[in-house]
Amino acid sequence: MKLYKVLAVVLNSREMRDAHRILTLFSKEQGKIRVVAHGVTKPTSRKRGAVQPFSVTDFLLRQGRDMDSISECEGREFFPGMWADLDKLLYAGHIAEIVDALTMDGNPHESLFVHIIKTLRELDKTVDPELVVRWFELRLMALLGYLPDLTGCVNCGSEVNGPAVSFSAQAGGLVCTSCAVGVDSISCNMGTVAVMQTLLCWDIDKINRLRVAQPARAQMYSIMREYLQWHMERRSRSMHFMDKLNNFIPVNK
Repeated sequence: MKLYKVLAVVLNSREMRDAHRILTLFSKEQGKIRVVAHGVTKPTSRKRGAVQPFSVTDFLLRQGRDMDSISECEGREFFPGMWADLDKLLYAGHIAEIVDALTMDGNPHESLFVHIIKTLRELDKTVDPELVVRWFELRLMALLGYLPDLTGCVNCGSEVNGPAVSFSAQAGGLVCTSCAVGVDSISCNMGTVAVMQTLLCWDIDKINRLRVAQPARAQMYSIMREYLQWHMERRSRSMHFMDKLNNFIPVNK
């Protein structure tokens, strides 16, 4: 049987029969792949730590008829600071969920792999996980070709002027006052748009310099929630759970 190596982050894990689990990995070499971890839930399994969600692990995989399986694995990074914080864990779950939903199996994307690792590392140590996740959401959409238009009206191409603007997930970006009529859109201000543009321009290690007021954070959340939901065709379960915990009230449309 053919063996091959990948470096991958564990996106998620679900139960299978007889102490086995099915893992979804995002690997540097092959993109998203699903593999079986045989007997990994047994107390005596030496693989347990290396296959926990969000771990970065070296895998030796064995090709199978229906699904490949783990022959050996060795964990590289485990992000203990993230596991000690419920909000950070929920954000990590959200990251894994949107990557899983928006990528195809077996489609290599090394830049996305690097961005996932960067984000998990920053999430592990940051005091502002919310901005880290907004950075990743925008970068993910850019890498996958879904970046919203934040420079002008996506419908007519005109400049978007004034302190208040609208964002339409269906249209794919900002819409001017005329084009916003009859369109399902979210009201926001140009300051929020400027923050989003800054997140797209800055590398992740610089965003701790940003000081973003709560109204802009709420607007960014509502914009990205609707935009991701439009492309995923469903809501992020992790963020929905966080909303319930925090009694989040979305920005009115």
